[in-house]
Amino acid sequence: MRKQQTKGYPDLRERPKKQPDVLFEEALTYLKAGGFRLTKPREVIVRAAVSFAEPFHAEDLLAKARQLDPEISLATIYRTLPMLLDSHLIREVELNREHRYYEVNREQSPAAFHIICADCEQVIQVQDECIMLRERFLANSLGFKPLKLNVRIEANCLDLHEKGTCERRAKVTIASAAPA
Repeated sequence: MRKQQTKGYPDLRERPKKQPDVLFEEALTYLKAGGFRLTKPREVIVRAAVSFAEPFHAEDLLAKARQLDPEISLATIYRTLPMLLDSHLIREVELNREHRYYEVNREQSPAAFHIICADCEQVIQVQDECIMLRERFLANSLGFKPLKLNVRIEANCLDLHEKGTCERRAKVTIASAAPA
């Protein structure tokens, strides 16, 4: 069961883009404010989580945490994930049906969404300055206040189908959909 945010907790979404060490300290502040014990395994898991530059799943987090402390268990990872989600240090992203994926909330804006290549399953994170404005306007016009936006586009690679090769197959790229 997740502890609910109450007054006094810092809202980790309200920050400019920050480096892993700063995110680590903010997460520890959140855990202390929420009355969570700062155990060594939790600190290791938080440090491992903030080091990811791309989406990860629980097993990825376990592997990275075990590099810091071989005693970390998958059960401890699963018990810690709700705290990281509640603190807004990480957010859940829908990338496939096999695993739950998470990514570090490094900044409040711009909003990011993902394009998943149906050919090679590469994940491309796209940042769009306008998506937050569009979704907020749409929700408000219908009488709602948006809490979460999750955009996932599954697509075929045009280069692969037209040229037979795709430069993106070897790496995850970050594209910007912001106007030039």
